[in-house]
Amino acid sequence: MGDVVQFPQVVREDEIVTVTLEDFFAIVTKQKTLEDIKWEKSHEARIKELTDMGVERLRHLWDNVSDETSFYEGEFGMHDCADIHTALNRLGDGYYCAV
Repeated sequence: MGDVVQFPQVVREDEIVTVTLEDFFAIVTKQKTLEDIKWEKSHEARIKELTDMGVERLRHLWDNVSDETSFYEGEFGMHDCADIHTALNRLGDGYYCAV
């Protein structure tokens, strides 16, 4: 019984997190941390927000990414160029970003 993992390892009373069974096993087997899962969820939310904008707006964002920071900053918020590229790929327009 020396390899028993207590789950969750750190608990805050103000935090309740819902995870999939797959994520639960990844945490228990130490393949992922809870922070990894939170980041993945927030990343997917950012990508969904971008894909909801549509191809034309994403092309506008891509065309206006700063060469210095690799971020779009403008009237549609602040977005990482990697997230914009991922959203365009998911919409079938990733070739637009080809350099």
